[in-house]
Amino acid sequence: MERKNYYPGTDSLYHGLVDASGIDGSHGSSGMTGMPGGSGAPGSPGTNATQATHGGNAREMKVKLSRRIYHDAAARIEAHCLTPSNTPSRQEWLLQAQDMILLRAKGGDGGHGGHGGNGGDGGRGMDGVSSNEYQSGTRGGSGGAGGNGGNGTSGGNGGSGAYVEIEVEEDDMDLLIPIHWDVRGGIGGNAGTNGFGGRGGRPGYGGKGSGSHGIGGADGNAILIAGQHGQPGNARIQVHMKSTRELGARHNFYTSRYFFTLVDFDIVDENEDGIFEPGEHIYIQNIRIQNTGGMPTPSQAIPIHVVASAWFEVYEGETAFIPPSIPELGVVTIKDRLRARIKYPPEPWGRAFRETTQIEFHAALPNLNGRIIRDFSGKRDVVLSYPISVESIRWANSVLPNTKMSMVWVITNKSTRALGRSSEQARNVEYIFRGNRDLSTETDLTVTNGTNLERMVEIDYLAPGDTRTYTQEVVVHSSAETYKHHNFDLVLYLGRPRSAQRDVVQVGNLKVQVASPFIYQPTASFLLVVNCETTKQQMLAQHQLFSGLNVAYDTWNVSLYGGFNRPTDGANVLNNYFGKGLVLFGEDFDFFQQDGTRNAADMIPPDLGFTLANHGTNILFIGKPSPSIDAWAKAVTFPQFGADPLPFKTKKEVVIGLRAAGLHNPGTSIPVSASRLSRTKGNFEKRAAKTSKLLKTKFPLERFQIYPSPQDVNVIIVRQSLPVANRLMICSGPSHNADAFDSLHLIAVVSSLPIAMRMQVLFAMTAPGLLVMKAGETSSVTDLLVPQAIKLSIIHELELEIARYHHKAPWPHKIETANTANLHLKSFHAFIGAWPWEPLGQDRTNLIMEIFAHVLRAVKLSGFGEIVIRFGFRKTNMRNYLLAKIKDFLTARTPNGLELVKQLTVQAGDDKRFVKIADKITTALQVPAADLATRWVDSFHEESKVLNAEEYTASQAQFNSRANRFNTDSGAAQYILRELVNPYPGIIIPPSS
Repeated sequence: MERKNYYPGTDSLYHGLVDASGIDGSHGSSGMTGMPGGSGAPGSPGTNATQATHGGNAREMKVKLSRRIYHDAAARIEAHCLTPSNTPSRQEWLLQAQDMILLRAKGGDGGHGGHGGNGGDGGRGMDGVSSNEYQSGTRGGSGGAGGNGGNGTSGGNGGSGAYVEIEVEEDDMDLLIPIHWDVRGGIGGNAGTNGFGGRGGRPGYGGKGSGSHGIGGADGNAILIAGQHGQPGNARIQVHMKSTRELGARHNFYTSRYFFTLVDFDIVDENEDGIFEPGEHIYIQNIRIQNTGGMPTPSQAIPIHVVASAWFEVYEGETAFIPPSIPELGVVTIKDRLRARIKYPPEPWGRAFRETTQIEFHAALPNLNGRIIRDFSGKRDVVLSYPISVESIRWANSVLPNTKMSMVWVITNKSTRALGRSSEQARNVEYIFRGNRDLSTETDLTVTNGTNLERMVEIDYLAPGDTRTYTQEVVVHSSAETYKHHNFDLVLYLGRPRSAQRDVVQVGNLKVQVASPFIYQPTASFLLVVNCETTKQQMLAQHQLFSGLNVAYDTWNVSLYGGFNRPTDGANVLNNYFGKGLVLFGEDFDFFQQDGTRNAADMIPPDLGFTLANHGTNILFIGKPSPSIDAWAKAVTFPQFGADPLPFKTKKEVVIGLRAAGLHNPGTSIPVSASRLSRTKGNFEKRAAKTSKLLKTKFPLERFQIYPSPQDVNVIIVRQSLPVANRLMICSGPSHNADAFDSLHLIAVVSSLPIAMRMQVLFAMTAPGLLVMKAGETSSVTDLLVPQAIKLSIIHELELEIARYHHKAPWPHKIETANTANLHLKSFHAFIGAWPWEPLGQDRTNLIMEIFAHVLRAVKLSGFGEIVIRFGFRKTNMRNYLLAKIKDFLTARTPNGLELVKQLTVQAGDDKRFVKIADKITTALQVPAADLATRWVDSFHEESKVLNAEEYTASQAQFNSRANRFNTDSGAAQYILRELVNPYPGIIIPPSS
């Protein structure tokens, strides 16, 4: 196989340079532009360009290479060069790493041709005399002729490359590897261009008519050609062979050097079982090499080494050798083999060890400072593993007291040789199943068929490729402490071939939580959702918080029951908590050994999440924000299911149709949809944006998805999405070891209750925190914080609802009817409706006045339009509406209602004394402002969105993928619960329920 010489692109790559190149030709100078003519005079011609010169020819070069060794034992290349002036010179280089030496005998490049000058323009003709009563008019003068353009010149030819001769002794043929030569011919110069002729002058004006236009000058007419490329030179290598008695002194000549090409090689493991396992040797053998150059390879054997790496340990001094003097196109197979030792992994924990890495070897020149031959290198991917592994471990992550559970796993022989004491290799295989004694597990759990907390099993024989299933039963005592975690280790040992020594090849950790059963309470205000990672400390902290609220709550463990389906009838337990608070611990956890981790959101299908939210259930996750929870919130907010769209003709009909279809109906489970055939021109995004703007105007607190029909892109579909007022929240929780929640969690948990239920809790408890404490008075922190948290959560929700209602409000706008406002401001009207029709005491008057002040502050008018003009502004109309509602409320429950309304308007408008709700939360609840801004994410704020066809298809695919994974997870959970847990975890429902 012929290989072209390597021509470098830049000298900076090379450590040494011997240069006999030709000089580049000079470029032709461009001609000068002619001067324009005077009145009626011709323009002067452009001048001709000067000739470009040819590139110089390179000159012959003779270089004799030799090796010099100094006291530092480093090899240097010495070159005796005969320069073009026939003056000998000597150069010496100490090469580092991959440094190169360039012998350059390249022809000079030809100069570019010059451009001819343009001719000057002719002068304008003289004007004639106008006629009058005393004389006749004269004709205007003619314009001058334009000057001729100058001639350009052709490009210069490139110079020829020269002859390079390299002399080297037979023993120094390895010195040719860093040598490169460049004998290319020079590049011909580009041709110049001829100049353009000047324009003829314009005629002069006269009494008897204008003169004639001047004649334009001629363009330059030289024949221009690009320069020719120079002829390449050539190189020859002369090798002085060792003299012998029979042949005497000899000289061999070659036109290219040798090149090593790796053809193939094999990689085998030490015990020939097809597995590259830690601790054993890996061998590289049957290395086949071809000389694809034009001369024999060096007369010395060249060593090959394995490259040490993170996974391979090499042995100093162990090498294979490329044999000397491989002839041109010759192929050899190296008899020696290379070896390296596979290192052990740092810790054999978790899944079966499997590491994909590369093993690499290269050749180096020992007499040239260990220089690596760049053209020769062997690499191959290698998968490191053990021949045996534990696969498919299955167990229940959470169990009830008084339960027997089985843990099942499969041990697989992945090699081509049998394992076990009775196998040919006599490699022992055994595992130990043991509990963590540091947790005092003996009081809660017992490992059957073992010594209380430990069991050892030896495998006598396991055939190649065979698998064997093992089961271990664990008994959970009836006295086991709930929400306590127990850890079991499954340790797999493998003996070394024909050795009593054994290695730990895998350690699996099986974590089990002792849980408590679900007890249904119809009066519960909250459902607390926990999982197998929930700790005793977290449960105590949450219990303390609910106790402070003086409310009942239920607890459901998704890891215990494999989701939210009740074991009694398969119904989803969440259906019992519409309109209540739903609090979920949001950390990730293992879910019945499915790939990856899950969280509680993954257990709630988006369609059920949509239904819960639309039935007044506020959803709160306790834990750090995560991509999986955010993705679930988007899937709930923008559902990919719903009723078939109702067809309409216009955007206005769509608005009316959505209302009629039940857009504002409480308790919607199926999103309503509408469609219309667009009659306007323009792309989909433009038409959809107009529809979105109209929907925002008519339904300011609703969300929609707008997308093209999959059947007809001209049909726009509008699908109802989760209203803006529905709350999906997340609050970063305390650590697993925290025994109490902070006040930020208190307000977040309180906010998960519907606003009417919050008012019921507030009315039912003593609330000294709502009053200004006097000197000497005392009260518990809980007594102070809980009422404050409820009050502030209500203010926060009302302000948020009003702010969203005003967001990007169009002009003009008005609230058509009171009923329309009732539909939009759901939280405000739920708050008003929660107050009993009875006179207010002083404490409750103070409470309602503070809340109403924030409501009016949210509609404080600003700007010339809202304050002076007022007409058509949504905030102005909303302020009037709210004032009327507040007036009706206060006059019906207090004797001085009108006076209180006046006080409210003054209080809400006082910029200096009014305290923002965020500042009240940070002060009253002692929550740092940074925590309030970052730790509590209140609701998912994205508004309606427009999807193009591709985005809609992607959303559908994500919805289907989530549904498929949910079904797979549910199936895996039910299999383990029914097959490996006895009895199946039950629930407790009082008879009265």
